[in-house]
Amino acid sequence: MMIRLYHAVCFFALLCFCAVTASAADMYTETLPVPISKASGEIQKALSMHHFKVVMHIDILKRIEAKESVLHIQNLNPEKFQDVQAMVFCNPMLFSDLLSAHWSSAAVCPLNLTIFGKGDQTTIVYPKRVAFTHDTPADVVGVKIDNVVIAALKSIPGAHSK
Repeated sequence: MMIRLYHAVCFFALLCFCAVTASAADMYTETLPVPISKASGEIQKALSMHHFKVVMHIDILKRIEAKESVLHIQNLNPEKFQDVQAMVFCNPMLFSDLLSAHWSSAAVCPLNLTIFGKGDQTTIVYPKRVAFTHDTPADVVGVKIDNVVIAALKSIPGAHSK
């Protein structure tokens, strides 16, 4: 259990690092008018319909809150989110394209997004991969990946960015 929590905290830290090092333009945000409990399934379904496989689904906030007293995190959730989740997903063909175009750019896989739930609203944040493949031979593949992921997110019922 502690190893899983450690992995969840490390993954969350990596997501935060990526969020801090990328600009707002490097993030795609989609808001859904449904609670996170419903949105989570819709997101997985949309990704699946666009040929992605969700390989990990982590309930970040719940795991950290469960160990908050041990971790001594002050002001853990100032925005008062009810839940924060992460999804890690992949598409082997897109990974292969990255590997062929510029092998070190394949490090941007697997893909991830973070889901923030508050009330009857869910916000999805996807860090665009072109932020990492820009100025490399894999730039075209990074754009392709982002286009497919964003198309999947826009296809979710209730998406505002249609």
